[in-house]
Amino acid sequence: MKIRILSLLLALTSVLNLRADEGMWPLTLLQKMQDKMQARGLKLSAEDIYSINNSSVKDAVVRLMSNGRMFCSGEIISEKGLFLTNHHCGYGAIQELSTPQDNILSNGFWAGSMAEERPANFQIGLLRKIEDVTDRVLEGTKINDEEASRSAAVAANMKKVQNELIESLGDAKKNYIIDIGVFYSGNQYLAMYYEVFRDIRLVGTPPENVGKFGGETDNWRWPRHTCDFSMFRIYANGENEPADYDKNNKAYAPKHHLPVSLKGYQEGDFAMTMGYPGRTTRNTYSAGVEYLGSMERPMRVQLRRSIMDVYEEYMRADKDIRLMYASKLARLGNYWNKFNGEAKELSRPEIYAKRKAEEKAFEKWVRDNKKDDVYGNVTSLYDEAYEALNQVGLYNVYLQDGIANSVPMLIALRASRVYLGLMDKSNDKGKAAAAAFAEGVDEDYKTFNADIERKVIAAVFRHLMDDLNPKYLPEELKKLADKYDRDYQAMADRVWKKSSFSDPEKLKALLKKGSAKKMAKDPIFKITFQYLMSLRKDLAPQLSSIQTKLSRAERLYLSAKAEMNPEAVVAPDANATMRLSYGTVKSYNAKDAVSYNYYTTSKGILEKYIPGDFEFDAPKELIEMVKNKDFGQYADPNTGELHACFLSDNDITGGNSGSPVINGNGELIGIAFDGNWEAIASDFGFLPEVQRTISVDIRYVMFIIDKLGGASHLIEEMTLAK
Repeated sequence: MKIRILSLLLALTSVLNLRADEGMWPLTLLQKMQDKMQARGLKLSAEDIYSINNSSVKDAVVRLMSNGRMFCSGEIISEKGLFLTNHHCGYGAIQELSTPQDNILSNGFWAGSMAEERPANFQIGLLRKIEDVTDRVLEGTKINDEEASRSAAVAANMKKVQNELIESLGDAKKNYIIDIGVFYSGNQYLAMYYEVFRDIRLVGTPPENVGKFGGETDNWRWPRHTCDFSMFRIYANGENEPADYDKNNKAYAPKHHLPVSLKGYQEGDFAMTMGYPGRTTRNTYSAGVEYLGSMERPMRVQLRRSIMDVYEEYMRADKDIRLMYASKLARLGNYWNKFNGEAKELSRPEIYAKRKAEEKAFEKWVRDNKKDDVYGNVTSLYDEAYEALNQVGLYNVYLQDGIANSVPMLIALRASRVYLGLMDKSNDKGKAAAAAFAEGVDEDYKTFNADIERKVIAAVFRHLMDDLNPKYLPEELKKLADKYDRDYQAMADRVWKKSSFSDPEKLKALLKKGSAKKMAKDPIFKITFQYLMSLRKDLAPQLSSIQTKLSRAERLYLSAKAEMNPEAVVAPDANATMRLSYGTVKSYNAKDAVSYNYYTTSKGILEKYIPGDFEFDAPKELIEMVKNKDFGQYADPNTGELHACFLSDNDITGGNSGSPVINGNGELIGIAFDGNWEAIASDFGFLPEVQRTISVDIRYVMFIIDKLGGASHLIEEMTLAK
């Protein structure tokens, strides 16, 4: 068994035939990639980028986290813990710090001193080391063990290993989390050690009409002209260690920070990104491509669009509502756009045909090499899983993208634990849980407008009833639909009037009573709880069987591919662990007769500018500076223009937002914030001809900080490359 795993991992980590610009690569592979990267223009060594014992580039790359969950990337740019990320990554924190009286989301904010910096409600992690724990996690298992028992053994081993690694840190464990990343669908396991800093403060942000210029219209599109950045600082205690917020904390002194380059770039120059890409599934089975393209993605698009339409109707009419719902609209809209593009791309017949051809080659290899005992049922497992998923897969989708996007219904979902506790009469834990839940109600309803939420519930009801098989829908919802002849707004108005979840004060009163019986009668709670129970009880066996089949098929399929092509290497799918992608600054041909340059300039801001527009407004001061070409040291030395954004052929996906774009000297030249529309389906396959990372030019960022924000003291804090 150990020999088999070792052979597999050697095959998976060989990079002899690697395309240099393809893939999101774990840092453990850098030594083997060094020569090819240097041939493309890198002046650093692998040790300069990733070292456990010495300062390296990885020490300047931050992982943004909320309650332990990663959501974006960033980079440290000063000796005092100053770091950059995207504006859309800092959006939620900026919104929380905004009020109608001090709307820093709309107006921008620049701290004149450290004393003026404002606490932000998230944490950051710094990767300290990576450890291969594959043998320990797979101990006692065989590749073709029965899947349920094997998965249970792997999960138990993983938990044991994780606990042992944490305990080995001694007193330092209070400041660390250790995630064990699953690579190659369970054929490799790497432990990631993160030191977590909890005192993060907002230092600066451009106005929203700079940081989000172009809105959803420009999202995932090129050319772009948004200055998508925000700036925060890490604070630590007197020993430079993580600490909870305290006014006496000091600016964190990082092991490494990135120098900022104002020299610019040319097409073909080396560029690499380092960050935390979320998820890719580049080995999705052909039936999975068909399911996603024809059913799952289109349904997500329709459901999100219905809710976004409600938000936008009210946001356009009221600036206070716009502030309240800005972050929610941005979160929904970003992936609505992506899912829309994926639905179109994945429905193209050539993608399905390519996967089908790969699968036929795999089946032939299995037969020719007499591997049926291990790999013989892979394709049948896939076929069975996706046939079932077509029947029941959307119920989870509608929980995530529908019910969970209604404030009252989401709170009702969370209150299900309170209800189950109140049902247990053997102790008073239920009443204690109800009291604790009540304490957080005001915060839960912080982003809440009654008119919007009533219409959102109507939209959710419509999609549940019109799109899903009624067999597993809540009986209460079906009765309501019959009573009101599927008038969904009338249905929503009815439950709204009768429910305590439509008003925070009414909900607190309900929770104070501590009565499971009264909660069970609440119409919003009843519908939501019945939906949840249907998923957990009626659908759970089917969904569990689907997941078991998919997990086994994917693990065996990747194992077989490594055996089929021992000299060929594909990058492991992204899994929210630090990855490096390298390539070059590069233009592209989007389609017939449409070619795009590799950079944009501030001229495009003037061309797109629409005063007072929801998406294309801009500060008058910025417009005047652009008209007067008042760019200072931030003008490009070759064109004399202020460059706004640029393209590179780096690999990118969600989670990479905020990643540094670094030149061959290890200097910061930009901040990655998006991919392009032509490669919108790249999570399912790398598209080298058209796939591009869209980044904001660091010189545009510096220009906004200095010339528009008047925060030259922050420029002075940074190290400008010579």
